[in-house]
Amino acid sequence: MPLSHIVLAVFIQILWGPIYTLAKPAVENWFSPVLLVTIVYGTVALLLSPFYPRAKTPRKTLFLLAFFGGTLQSTAVYYALMLLPASMAVLLMQLSVPIAIVASWVLGRDKPNLKNGIGAALCLIGVAVVIGKPDATSAYLGIFAMLVCVTSWATTQAFIPIVAKDHGTALYAAIARYATPQMIVAALLLEGHSLLPTIEAIPLQGWLGVLGIAAFGFALPYSIWYWLLMRHRVDELTPFTLLMPVFGVVTAAWQLGEELSEGIVLGGGIILLGLAIVVWRGRPKTASIPPAQ
Repeated sequence: MPLSHIVLAVFIQILWGPIYTLAKPAVENWFSPVLLVTIVYGTVALLLSPFYPRAKTPRKTLFLLAFFGGTLQSTAVYYALMLLPASMAVLLMQLSVPIAIVASWVLGRDKPNLKNGIGAALCLIGVAVVIGKPDATSAYLGIFAMLVCVTSWATTQAFIPIVAKDHGTALYAAIARYATPQMIVAALLLEGHSLLPTIEAIPLQGWLGVLGIAAFGFALPYSIWYWLLMRHRVDELTPFTLLMPVFGVVTAAWQLGEELSEGIVLGGGIILLGLAIVVWRGRPKTASIPPAQ
């Protein structure tokens, strides 16, 4: 991967980690989760569609990519942020890497091997340490929501290079256009009884916050991500999400005052170790040069 692409992949994590963490106060104080995601995707569609009004990817494909890679994933992650400490939620997001690897096995893009199996097992141990024993029903629901999020997102990432005909901002603009009406329907079904009072109570600070989430947590990083995804293997690109918890957990402790418990620190370290094993490739084998005659 060229150095410029590596810099872009790291830059995405610098945006995603703090943005997801700082979105927690938004869903706790001002927005319901589905309403927040609806406004975010609507904003992204309005920002990007004038520049990329058409897509080459078939409509049915875009509908499914928008649902599993946008509507379902984003709704689940914001429910998880509402129900879990931000630091725990960001760490649990890292399960997307081993899930993406399993998805690539199922799709025949990669073959199972012992190294990846050991790494995935360590990830599961780390997740168990991070979670501990949930002390409330809300914690169980938050963990379930995050598992839905990472499974939906990681599987979609494995499919995109196979089925998408667009890339970068053009692809994400199309996904946002299809996700917006899906989110409107979901908001009416799940939160319709409280939508109007919630919207009327949102302060200016809340609206400015959601615009920041839409621009710097979605439109910009996802446009770059989909541009990179069409140029590199999934198992080559997704490991960069390992950097997300570094920025996210630090932000949670610094801005939200969350305590970094021993379980989060130890479990997070085990997760990162397992993921490092999964993505480590070792030195490429070089053919031996026969001696000169």
